[in-house]
Amino acid sequence: MRVLVVHSELGVLRGGGENFTRNLFTAFAERGHDVSAAFVADRKGRYPISLPAVIKPVPIRGWWSRNLGEAMLSTISRRIPFQSRLRKTWDRLQEAMSWRAVRWHSERFRRRVERELAHCWNDFDSVYVHGDAILASEVANHRPTILRLPGPVSADLSPFLQKVHAVCANGDALSRISRFLGERVIELPAGVDGRLFQPGLTAIRSALKWSNQELVIGYVGRLTPIKGIDLLAAAFVEILHKRTDVRLLIVGQGQAERAIRSTLSKELEQGKVHIEPDIEHEQLPQWYRAMDLFVMPSRYENHSNALLEAMACGIPFLASDVGGNTMVTETGAGWLFESESVSSLIACLSKILKSSPELKARGKIGFDYVQEHHSWAATAERLEKIIISRLGAEK
Repeated sequence: MRVLVVHSELGVLRGGGENFTRNLFTAFAERGHDVSAAFVADRKGRYPISLPAVIKPVPIRGWWSRNLGEAMLSTISRRIPFQSRLRKTWDRLQEAMSWRAVRWHSERFRRRVERELAHCWNDFDSVYVHGDAILASEVANHRPTILRLPGPVSADLSPFLQKVHAVCANGDALSRISRFLGERVIELPAGVDGRLFQPGLTAIRSALKWSNQELVIGYVGRLTPIKGIDLLAAAFVEILHKRTDVRLLIVGQGQAERAIRSTLSKELEQGKVHIEPDIEHEQLPQWYRAMDLFVMPSRYENHSNALLEAMACGIPFLASDVGGNTMVTETGAGWLFESESVSSLIACLSKILKSSPELKARGKIGFDYVQEHHSWAATAERLEKIIISRLGAEK
């Protein structure tokens, strides 16, 4: 089976959606299929994050930016008092500008895909589009198309979704979209590489000069407002006043990094916080293993890959009570705190960190759950069945 993956940021970001696509189609190619991927690259066709060897790159050359002007807007925002009326107005303006930049980027990518792939649609048996319902509806005019939605969309997009041969989602998105799309939306669960993500030894604590007696709170993900990393930074500063044996390990980068470093400047200087901006996916397990508790403080989360990865490494979690986080918590592998509430986060951390046996017990529950329910091989097999049954492709 010859499949084209269309995912604009595949060679640019290390986010959950990009990791989902890379891991899924690595496993899909291992089932004997031919996989190509179209994504943005610079004008010379270069991209910063290499694809797995089994995926053939189809770089869409050009000048690209999903966050045009965000750095400048964020710099101005940090100079405006947090509680002022101007700050609230500026935050709304910044959000609107960010949304327009993303929309402009997406529209340009759609036009370029249509133009540059016009001559080769018939080279593929089916096309997999990540995240863009409008693009998927246009591609469906050329080849059988499957759309994966990484988060909820409104019923306004239903006319576009109806044109796509198969629509897939998981977590909170699956639940919300099925309310208006019914059985046309199909579950495509996330997987975890159990050979890579598993409990084990790590040299990270030693490298950071942290002992095994210290309690390490960890976060892995993009440093953006939607991920709530600012809430975790504020909570940690307060927790450290009560317990001097806690440490904070942040793995990720993004538009909020400078603000987070500012909030935690004293703690960073004291060696009680460490921020590791960019980690290869294969290196992530040793960073998870350095943690005693993984925290996902998102303002919204569909179904976090990072939560599953932490669980696979035997690390329990504390997550905000939003979206897919509440579903994962039903496994018994972690706890919830009130979304966007620093005080709730502080209270939960204070209680949880008092019980090492409970941390270990919940970590074991999470490991067992992921081993039984999540693998990329199973997700790739599921995708294959969807393409055959819904798109009419031959195996």
